[in-house]
Amino acid sequence: MRIADAWAELARSLDGLRVAFYESYEPVHGFLPGSPASDECSRDATLAGTWGTSPVRDANIAPLSPLLVLFDHLDTLASVFRSPGGVTASHTLARAILDIAIGPWYLLEPGIGERERVRRYMNLRLQSLKEQVQLEAGSDSTAIRDHSTDRIALITKAARAHGFEVRREGDRYRAPYLDSQMPSTTSLAAEMIAPQAPTLGPLFWRMGSAIAHGQHHGISMFFERQDLAVDPAHGDAAVRIQTSSKDTALRCGGAPLAVIATLGRFFAQYGWDATKLRAAEADVIDVCQTVAGVQKSGIPGTFRAKGSASA
Repeated sequence: MRIADAWAELARSLDGLRVAFYESYEPVHGFLPGSPASDECSRDATLAGTWGTSPVRDANIAPLSPLLVLFDHLDTLASVFRSPGGVTASHTLARAILDIAIGPWYLLEPGIGERERVRRYMNLRLQSLKEQVQLEAGSDSTAIRDHSTDRIALITKAARAHGFEVRREGDRYRAPYLDSQMPSTTSLAAEMIAPQAPTLGPLFWRMGSAIAHGQHHGISMFFERQDLAVDPAHGDAAVRIQTSSKDTALRCGGAPLAVIATLGRFFAQYGWDATKLRAAEADVIDVCQTVAGVQKSGIPGTFRAKGSASA
């Protein structure tokens, strides 16, 4: 692959993931009969309560919304790859993609059963509702804040009725949770990206975070030294900020890997045919490995919901 084509190839491969998803989504718009999601939803009535009449269905449908946001970010990342500007934008977007993917990936873990899936979903809901309350902290009572507070109360009431332990309910700033907290972002990133190399996921996340927050050790990755003295008295030197397709493919690699891992779980839970998805996955990984100049290998088995690797 010629370097002149590398940026376009990176963008094209990302487009393939979106196409594979929507070509599978359009004919069905949901999970299929006989799928794990369908099987769990058949027992929905056993977990109904003040948090809703169909909490299992809600938990299984919930990943759809963040997936659509995920593809918005992926499309934007592809646009940045095609753009002559935006040196650091790609890395910031890659970090956002990793952040967004973690929630649905965690919620879609295979084989956990409807009770655990509902628990995880309600913990995510509690976190979101608490953030809504905090948006208007310091102001008088508002309809939005009152609604969010009421929803929290309904969720915790139903949780107790179904034998979940509600913890940290009285905390003014942090959300309550059921039984146990959601694991940290970095620990989930480690499992999602490469559990066999647990430092890789957090590395992608921390590196993207440093760039997104404008920290010096993040920005310095883009410095190309020119050895042109600007102020000899102080030893300052001119630098140029730039990046290459090779460096970007390597440092932003966590984004497509996160999307691949999440889509693998999603397709398996919904019972969708993953033939087109697997072809798109293989293309993304092949392009990223080629552009980054790393040793090629097959798609890791950990990206498969049932652990079956492909060549």
